[in-house]
Amino acid sequence: MHYPDSPNGNPHLGIDDNKPPPREPIFNRMPIGVAVLIGVILSTHIILLLAGPIVTQQAHVAFGVVPLRTLSDISNAHYMSGVTPLVAHIFMHGGTLHLVMNLAMLLQAGPIAEMGLGRNRASIARFIAFFLLCGAFGGLAYCWINPQSTIPTIGASGAISGVFAGFLWAAIGLAKPGQEMLRSVLTSAVVFLLINVGLAWIGRALNFVPIAWESHLGGFLAGLILYPLIARMGQSKKSRA
Repeated sequence: MHYPDSPNGNPHLGIDDNKPPPREPIFNRMPIGVAVLIGVILSTHIILLLAGPIVTQQAHVAFGVVPLRTLSDISNAHYMSGVTPLVAHIFMHGGTLHLVMNLAMLLQAGPIAEMGLGRNRASIARFIAFFLLCGAFGGLAYCWINPQSTIPTIGASGAISGVFAGFLWAAIGLAKPGQEMLRSVLTSAVVFLLINVGLAWIGRALNFVPIAWESHLGGFLAGLILYPLIARMGQSKKSRA
């Protein structure tokens, strides 16, 4: 069909036919912190795949968060062996599907959360530290709720749950003045908790999917608390400069 009112024969849709279509921002300017974390997570997964199932299982037991062992190490002041799994478990995953789901969520929420902390070298370090802290608190939440468990938990779900909380904070901060963001942010938070905590709890209770919902909840709550504190750290440094 020909549209005579348009010089290119196309309807007026506010699109310049001579300009290339815009790329998705997530692939246009990937924040360095998100890219580094994805690279480390992918590298760890590939290394374990190449090492074989026996080594992978041994790594999961050695570096996964095992509540009984972790709490015992921390209470006995064996901080190195107690704290190391709280960070190391973030970078290991139970399979490709587990990995892909976590990375997809990190790609969705991570760029906005990182940009909300600033766009410089210090903000990159703050975002990575925020990610690791959320993962560690997610692991601690798993330990606290299951203190006698000897079943290890692995994966970046707790850390990424914290990043999603940071994403919600950043969405409010990046919104234009006057926009009504609170309702949509609260809705997103409720939906997240229903899916990543509620459904995960049901799935494990029914022996359908062994998901550590405790890590999701702990990481999310840690993100809600830590993100504004870390963001203020960056602001205070700017004011002193």
